[in-house]
Amino acid sequence: MTNSTSLDSRTPNARDAPVRPRRVLTVACLGYGMLVIDISIVNVAIPAMRSSLHASLATMQLVVDAYVIVLASLVLAGAAAVGRFGSVPAFRLGIGIFGLASVLCGVAPNGSVLVAMRVLQGLGAVLLVPATLVLITDTYKDPDKRAKAIAIWATVAGSPVAFGPILGGALVSAVGWRSIFLVNIPVVLAILWLSARHMPRGEPEAKKEPQDIVGQLLGIVFLGSVALALTEGRELGWTRPLPIAAYATALVALAAFVVRQRTYAFPMIPKDLRRAPGFGNFVMVGLLLFLGYYGLVFSISVFLQQVRGYGPVTTGLCFLPSALPITFMPLVAGRVNAKHSPLRVLVTAVALTLAGGLLLVFLGSQAPLGTCIGLVFIGLGFGLATVPQISLVMATAPPHRSAIASGLLSAARQSGTTIGIALLGGLQSGDSIAAPALAAVAAYLLMAAAVGLAGRKRAAQKPEQKPDQAAPRTT
Repeated sequence: MTNSTSLDSRTPNARDAPVRPRRVLTVACLGYGMLVIDISIVNVAIPAMRSSLHASLATMQLVVDAYVIVLASLVLAGAAAVGRFGSVPAFRLGIGIFGLASVLCGVAPNGSVLVAMRVLQGLGAVLLVPATLVLITDTYKDPDKRAKAIAIWATVAGSPVAFGPILGGALVSAVGWRSIFLVNIPVVLAILWLSARHMPRGEPEAKKEPQDIVGQLLGIVFLGSVALALTEGRELGWTRPLPIAAYATALVALAAFVVRQRTYAFPMIPKDLRRAPGFGNFVMVGLLLFLGYYGLVFSISVFLQQVRGYGPVTTGLCFLPSALPITFMPLVAGRVNAKHSPLRVLVTAVALTLAGGLLLVFLGSQAPLGTCIGLVFIGLGFGLATVPQISLVMATAPPHRSAIASGLLSAARQSGTTIGIALLGGLQSGDSIAAPALAAVAAYLLMAAAVGLAGRKRAAQKPEQKPDQAAPRTT
């Protein structure tokens, strides 16, 4: 469905251009997969980077956080840019920025420069994330085929989670930590070549809405302050002036953001989207899901290497039992969604992640097997939740807000990654992972509450208005 005010509306020429959908999907998946792998591949290189650059653990957390903070804060502005300038130009520009930043990360002389270049990588990702979803949406007009394409996209996006730590560990051991950034260069060149051959023009929308620049800036200040408070709190102490000032800044920015969204004529989060029954709950599920998983990946990576004495490759292999389900479960979820309610599938996924978190609390610090079993349950739940969560978010959003909805979904996931790395990484200390695992359990309990509240809102709707009936099939 198109609308002149929608960020994902396009001119007829762009939509009617003859394209080969599978090739467009391939290019979009390559671009998005590279972004995801850049999060997971860095974690196993943290000790090597810290030793080589003589940096603190807080700086290493910022190496990870800087990328996702920028992505989480600006992804909605990126969605607006995709609508204004076209999905393909935005995609290519994002790839170019990301490739340049990868080179500069690979030659960074110290931790501060590396953090700055990770910010530049995040700016490239800001354009790439919404552009890939818009490309798939525009290319696959049939709902059933579009749903299958999204399932493939989710599977490909999960593959780097499985193989990123292993690839990162192998590169760090064989070549050095700088190679984890330089390896992006041939991939970037291949994507640019393929996009020139197989992508449509991706023309901009006919009507442009004002952007909420103030709202974007307040979001950046809020997320940045939270991450700073959590990372520096562990290094300096939670009651020191810098963490306290960062928390205070975050609270002020959050309050100003809420006021801005309620009073501005063109808020970053449109009013009809905020009022859509269940939409906010399902977006929150994405935030909490990513908070728990990526926070655990960071804290357990540090634990295995600094406490257990594992090497980078062995550490990467320890995450394989959880990462493989994340790779392949979206395809299973797509088939299950066709026969059962997406909400029921999501409830099952939440139960699996909660069970995995509890196993890590009680067994994760005692033996490697306990850690692996807990991560397997979390991986199963994470992978199973992906497709129903995306389906429910997009089904509950007004049709003309699909681009903004996808941007909010991406922002929530990246925000969860940022907060999870900072919070669970800050809780990691000593010879136990119980504290970060307990924090992950708390996140999964909140996730269960969000799903339950969304279910109540859906039950209160008339049968003909339920989002499930409007949602596209996933097989």
